[in-house]
Amino acid sequence: MRFETKREREQRRKRQRRSSVTGMILAVIVVLGLGILLWNSKKSLAKKNDEYTAQIQELERQIEEENQRTEELDEYKKYIQTKKFVEEMAKDKFGLIYPNEIVFKSNNK
Repeated sequence: MRFETKREREQRRKRQRRSSVTGMILAVIVVLGLGILLWNSKKSLAKKNDEYTAQIQELERQIEEENQRTEELDEYKKYIQTKKFVEEMAKDKFGLIYPNEIVFKSNNK
């Protein structure tokens, strides 16, 4: 069994202190690096979230437009099944009139 001298003991303590300080510095660097990485990821996710929110709003607007268009087409479908529509088409497209109807034409061209 070998006893260490006072000088050797001081050198060992300096090495231990240096290695613990180095370890602390490395730990701080790793924590800072992870913090920066997480912050950048958060920014990126927030940006994507904003884009998706805008896309959702646009799609909801398109859905509303299509629902309105569907309602208009349903109304038109009901209209084309009426007698009034058939009469208008017969007059406009084919020039047909009722037997007791009198048609006045203007001379303006």
